[in-house]
Amino acid sequence: MGLREVITLPHIAINIPKGILTTMNQLYELEQKIANHGDPANLSRNISRIKDALAEEGFTVVDYGGDQRAIGLAYEDPMGQPFNETRTDLEASIAGSDTDNLVVVEVIKPIIRAVLTDSSGKFYQLVQRGVVTVESRKE
Repeated sequence: MGLREVITLPHIAINIPKGILTTMNQLYELEQKIANHGDPANLSRNISRIKDALAEEGFTVVDYGGDQRAIGLAYEDPMGQPFNETRTDLEASIAGSDTDNLVVVEVIKPIIRAVLTDSSGKFYQLVQRGVVTVESRKE
């Protein structure tokens, strides 16, 4: 059994198997390759279905009160987003010497969040920090 990422949502603690996180990271890489090299076999449709299944159906968990809830997982591509030291959802390496007006220029791992939907709305919990390279925005 692989390592697990433990997350806590309102009144719920779950374990995300490392294999699921690895699968999500691989899906992200496949999407990037398709974006860069085209999709002659229409694989993006299959990737989209897998992502939807993980985000919507995900895992069933039981909260401390005994209620069952569904938790999904979704990833976010931070490419091109601004970066500053207060961002807690990214681990960044700075390319170059200038540290003003930083922007994400390379994504090694996407941001992965757990999504809990219940009667009071949606809650998001960071599961994996994105690993990125940032550099000063070029004008």
